[in-house]
Amino acid sequence: MNYFNLKAKIKGPIYSIITPFKPNENIDYEGLGKYIDYLYENGATIFYAMAFNTRYLLMTNNEIKSINKFVIEKVKTLNNNNIVIVGDPLNCSTQTSIEFAKHAKECGADVISLIYRSYLFFDDHVYNHYKTVADAVPDIGILVHEMPFMKGIPQHQDGKWSMDLINRLADIPSVIAMKEDAKQDEYTRKVVNLISNRVAIVVSGNGLQQWSKVSDKCASWLTGIGNLWPQTELEFYEAHLKGNNEKCNQIIEKIEKPFFWIKDNLSWHLGIKSALKTLGIMERHERMPYQPLNEEQHKKVKDILDNIIYND
Repeated sequence: MNYFNLKAKIKGPIYSIITPFKPNENIDYEGLGKYIDYLYENGATIFYAMAFNTRYLLMTNNEIKSINKFVIEKVKTLNNNNIVIVGDPLNCSTQTSIEFAKHAKECGADVISLIYRSYLFFDDHVYNHYKTVADAVPDIGILVHEMPFMKGIPQHQDGKWSMDLINRLADIPSVIAMKEDAKQDEYTRKVVNLISNRVAIVVSGNGLQQWSKVSDKCASWLTGIGNLWPQTELEFYEAHLKGNNEKCNQIIEKIEKPFFWIKDNLSWHLGIKSALKTLGIMERHERMPYQPLNEEQHKKVKDILDNIIYND
C-alpha cells in the first residue's frame, strides 16, 4: 500500500456517518443508505464511521462489524475512488482492534480508525497498542483517534497525550492520519506543528472555526454543518483555497455559529438528529440510553434551521 498517496487524499471536509435507528431501536440500514446517498450526491468523497457519531458506543461488536461492512460497500459502490474510514469498538483489547482492522481491510476500507479508551498508565502501552495493530495488519492505513485519556495514575496525569507519544506514533509507517479531538486550541496547534508534515491531521470539535485556526498546516476537518448541508463545507473549502475570506466569514457567521447554538446548548449528537429530521433527511429515533430531544427542544432546533435557511 502507498501510504503517502493515501495520506495526500485526506483533504477538506471529512463526513462523519450518523446512524439512524428505527422506533424499535434496530439500526435503520435503509435510512443509513439514503443518508450516504445524500452526502455523496452533494459532494462528499471522504466518509468516516466512528465511535460516537455512528453510535458504536451503543452497539455490540457484531453490529459494529455489520455497519462497517455496510458503509464500506455502499460508499465504494457509489464511487470506488471514495475514501472510507471505519473504526474499532471504544473499549476493547488490542487483539480485538486487530480483528476489526482485518475485517475493515477485507471489506475494502482505506483506513481503520483506532481509539484508545483504556486507562493510560504509561505512554509505551499506548504506542505498543498501535504498533502491534500496524504490524499485524500492514496493508491498511491507520488513523489515530486522539482524545483525552482516562487517567490510570491521576496524581501524575492530565489526560493529554504527550508530544513525545504523538511524535513516536507519527513515525509508524501505516499511521497516515490523526483525529485531533482534544478541543483545546493551544494544544491542537502544538500537535499540528509537530506532525503535520508526516500525517494528515483531522481536527474535530468546533467545525470550520477550529480548522481555520490551523489551516496553514492542517488539511482536513471533521464536518459539522456539512452533515446537514454537505455542499456548504465544500464551498467553504474552495473559498479558503482561493483566499476568499469574505465568503468564509459569511458561512461561519450566518450558518455555522447560529447552528452551533444547538451543539452548545442541546448537544451535538441529539441536536444533529433533530436537524436531520427537520430537513427530512433522517428520523431522530435513538437507542437508549440516548433519547431524542423533547418536543420543545426539537422545535427550537427547527426554528434555528428555519432562520438559517431564510437568511442564507
